[in-house]
Amino acid sequence: MAIDPPMKVKKLAHIHLGVDGGAEKFFVRLSAALARKGVEQIAFIRHDRPWRDELARHCDVRELRFSRSHLKRHFVRWGIARQIRKFGATATLGWMSPASKWLPAPGADMRTFLRLGDWPDGFHTYGNVQDLIGNTPEIIRQAVEMGWPEARAHVISNFVDPLPAGLTPVNRADYDTPEDATVLIHLGRFVGRKRFDLAIEAVSRLPGNVHAWLIGDGELLDDMKALAHRLGVADRVHFLGWQRDPSPFLKAADILLCPTDEEPLGNIVLEGWNAGLPVVATASPGPSWLIDDGVNGLLSPCGDAEALTGSLFRVLENRDLKQALVQGGSAKLTEHYSEDGVVTAYDRLLSS
Repeated sequence: MAIDPPMKVKKLAHIHLGVDGGAEKFFVRLSAALARKGVEQIAFIRHDRPWRDELARHCDVRELRFSRSHLKRHFVRWGIARQIRKFGATATLGWMSPASKWLPAPGADMRTFLRLGDWPDGFHTYGNVQDLIGNTPEIIRQAVEMGWPEARAHVISNFVDPLPAGLTPVNRADYDTPEDATVLIHLGRFVGRKRFDLAIEAVSRLPGNVHAWLIGDGELLDDMKALAHRLGVADRVHFLGWQRDPSPFLKAADILLCPTDEEPLGNIVLEGWNAGLPVVATASPGPSWLIDDGVNGLLSPCGDAEALTGSLFRVLENRDLKQALVQGGSAKLTEHYSEDGVVTAYDRLLSS
């Protein structure tokens, strides 16, 4: 029986200022995986985050109120650095660019890293960042083009947790969806680049037994509801709000839709493969990197509703293709995006 080698990084500090979304879910997921490997962790987060209790199961959580005042910010940063030194962390990992402002200065006994799950927006607050971690090659490519040293830029992707054994799917009737409908599911923030409008337009071009579950919240929610009414599909497009755990909804759906314009990774592609769904996406950077077109998903040009609808028709009309895409997605998820592989990569870098 193989025994996992011990982790090299023993004590790790996190600084995370997010609210709730794909990046936050992966943060909690990674810290839990590291804890299972014996890594002791401390995390500095904003007060009253919805995932705070889940994180606290395996991590010492310090809730802070981050101030915009320059003077108060100085004392908050000093307090974080003092607590990290007292904790004895050998590495501090900031999550997304806003966390770079609060990273302590690195030293001989503690290194600093910043993990990006979105495009870099400049390095003016990166003074205490030693190394960047991007979850796709495109993020790192852009950072290097903007002037970040290539030797201090690294790609480590995400992983997803296997669905719990015996997971019960949601009851479709609870969401005004016929049992025999074909359900498309799209998840994310209701912002322009997520292109919920393309999902709604696709439904309007598809047969009447095709429904869409749109999971999330955001500034364009009311606009998307209005669009569904204008296109005459308000009875087939269901707005289900933000779901902390979308797994039961994925389990009850038929096709994972990712029609985004600018998606650095596309965590929902991994979620779709994990749930055993065929994935239909647009060719934004993340999905284009993840998906081998026709093997483990279908890709169409960004912003092209007709092409996206054509991809959906192919899946609807060809059972063999649908099954092949499901099998291909499952195989790639297992080979490239396993928990062990990603955790090992983080350990190797954080302890280097």
